[in-house]
Amino acid sequence: MMEQSSQNQDKFIVRLPDGLRDRIRLTAEANHRSMNAEVVALLEENYPAPVPENVDDPAARLLLWLAKRIRRRTPKPGTARERQAALYESIANDIIARMSAIDRSTPKDERV
Repeated sequence: MMEQSSQNQDKFIVRLPDGLRDRIRLTAEANHRSMNAEVVALLEENYPAPVPENVDDPAARLLLWLAKRIRRRTPKPGTARERQAALYESIANDIIARMSAIDRSTPKDERV
């Protein structure tokens, strides 16, 4: 995922049930990240970006294949295997986005 300034990112206010904020804070501290980063990581795990149908980059294709193999065994949410699949998908989508940006910025006569 490409980084954006916080001013350009979507903001969403959520009312949390009693005690949930403290549980998020404790988990975020254990994972050495902010509460916001913890919530975003959980949302990314549970709502992964859609997988593009045509992926040209071999590294992205391999990562998406690995994630698909992991998810075929339906790992429980929050487990190391689930987080690994989400990480592979995130990296693959980042590669796809960055390669697309490179393609758009490269003159047509210089493309391979």
